[in-house]
Amino acid sequence: MRASGRRLRIAGALTSGLLFALAFPGSDLGWLAWVALVPLLLAIRDLSPTQSFRYGLLAGLLGFGLLLGWIRIFGLPAWGLLTAVLALYLGSFAAGTSLLARGRPGALLWAAPLTWVAVELARSVGPLGFPWGLLGLTQYRTPAVLGLASVVGVYGISGLVALVNAAVAGALSHRRIDRGSSATAGAVALVVAVALASAAVSAGAVREGARRAEHSTVAVVQPNVSPRQGGGPLNAAQIIAGLLRQTGEARSAGAEIIVYPETAVPADLGEAPELRAAIAHGAAGALVVAGATLRGPRNGAVVLDTQGEPLGTYYKQRLVPFGEAGVVPGVDAQPVRTPEGTIGLVICYESAFPFMVRSTVAGGADLITVLTNDGWFGRGAGPPQHAAHAVVRAVETGRSVARAANTGSSMLIGPDGTVLRSLPLDTAGVLVASLPVGGPATPYVLWGWLVAPAAAAVWVMAAAPIGIAALRRRPAAAWRLVAALTIPAVPWIMGRLLAPGGDGPGPLVALGVLVASILVGRGHLLNRRGIWASAAASLGGTGLVVWAMRAAYVRYGFQVPGGVPGDGWLVAILGYALGGIAIEAWLRGAVFSAAQELGGWVFAVVVSTAMGVGLYLGMAWVPQEILFWYLITSAGYGLLRLRTGDAVGLGPARGLGDAAILALSGLR
Repeated sequence: MRASGRRLRIAGALTSGLLFALAFPGSDLGWLAWVALVPLLLAIRDLSPTQSFRYGLLAGLLGFGLLLGWIRIFGLPAWGLLTAVLALYLGSFAAGTSLLARGRPGALLWAAPLTWVAVELARSVGPLGFPWGLLGLTQYRTPAVLGLASVVGVYGISGLVALVNAAVAGALSHRRIDRGSSATAGAVALVVAVALASAAVSAGAVREGARRAEHSTVAVVQPNVSPRQGGGPLNAAQIIAGLLRQTGEARSAGAEIIVYPETAVPADLGEAPELRAAIAHGAAGALVVAGATLRGPRNGAVVLDTQGEPLGTYYKQRLVPFGEAGVVPGVDAQPVRTPEGTIGLVICYESAFPFMVRSTVAGGADLITVLTNDGWFGRGAGPPQHAAHAVVRAVETGRSVARAANTGSSMLIGPDGTVLRSLPLDTAGVLVASLPVGGPATPYVLWGWLVAPAAAAVWVMAAAPIGIAALRRRPAAAWRLVAALTIPAVPWIMGRLLAPGGDGPGPLVALGVLVASILVGRGHLLNRRGIWASAAASLGGTGLVVWAMRAAYVRYGFQVPGGVPGDGWLVAILGYALGGIAIEAWLRGAVFSAAQELGGWVFAVVVSTAMGVGLYLGMAWVPQEILFWYLITSAGYGLLRLRTGDAVGLGPARGLGDAAILALSGLR
């Protein structure tokens, strides 16, 4: 590739990253989303998946770096690590699109939207899910497009936007407007017209359903209390007095349901009957949805009846990594039945997860309450980005949303996404409005949520023949990869069965994994020239990541343990080092070399990283922070393995890093 051509491709990737970030709340130039991917798609034209991955990664680093710039209030390391993780997904989009479209004229038109939706789904689900920055969210202020969310959800809107990007890129890649490109333009125009017509019909149905539905007068309370404020008895008394005053104000305005923000009550309501009675007295006949820290400790919400007795309690399930290290997650998402209808409860960034809110409505919720404390986000782009999710959730489910935010932005949202009332940041106040409660389920709630899983399934089916053809060309390499994945897994699985709660492989398990990896690794585990470089770089990089995670805990106010290790620390460190060498010999040694032979270095990094995370999936004792740890370090170790050719030198860093992060995760 010529230098000038490479520079143009780099410029294209960076331009896409910039446009992507500008389309979201903050800059809020949602119309840019319709062309944001075009420069990247042009940059990866005719490139291999491996080459495309690099340009997608570059676009992701800039795009998510700008989009998540507000996370710098938690420290530069936290911002950098999260940006790097999310950038991997944009790299995967570029590689996946190239895999399906390369050498197939016109395939870009379906390959790009299909891949985009599949990748968005992949980064939204599971224990590592983080659905921030979904492309469809950019259209939260465009009613003509937003209505489509009631049919196919935010992922469907993302697919539509990606489709238009692909059509524009396809048209620009032709030097002249020929019959094929004219047909493409016509097909896209037809799809867009049908989609928008569907959105209009569905939006009309939602409005008609809202008109006929029962209405309740709902209030949200915004106390404007800094989350960094101390929680001493005097402050707690002042906070409670302010809440009671605002509760009375809401009831005076006719509120039948009053919603407090996340952790607004500085006490365990389950253990405070006098406080519950005081709240009920102030509410004077209204129901109260109160956010509080409950026994566990848990971040929860209690729905109080007119006598101050709990009608139901919800415990937050999706905990913020590092920020809620000491909190026990909930497991039940059932809405709470009340005389004013069935209330669905969503806490904080759970509102960013479409399937969680959809499940709540499918379970019978007539009204969605979102309790959040965005005071941690500062005054940057974080609060408006978070608030936009509530608008989209309202349209998807056809339910009114009462969003109570401690420091803003609190909102009362109709089922068509109209923001009826709102309060700005850093303002104390009460919002009251009559909201439709209940109504028919939207197509999205009934079946439209399947669009994203269907897109992922179709992508797999489209890519399967390519993968099968590659396997047929290199059957020996395929069998070597199978052996590398499975044979060392035998002692690992046996060790987990015998010690399911262990925090690392024991010496015998580690020795078994190491021996098996040597047998199947065929001499690709150790590089005498590269071992010192891999050891030094991995120790330095791992130390940086551990420091970043520790800083994230400290920034949230946790007391991180330190000091001199206790007795037996040398034996423990040697044990972790042996375990780390065994794991890296397996994943970055045997697995990496076999995968690289079969599908190239990107495939090798992906497979070995997925295995590194997969080893700990489904284990009840493993918190989310450890899974993030294995995702970050496994990807980094894969790149080091690529540069140095050595896996064994990565082992000490793996072992010592695991010991450090396990100690930190003990805060949970």
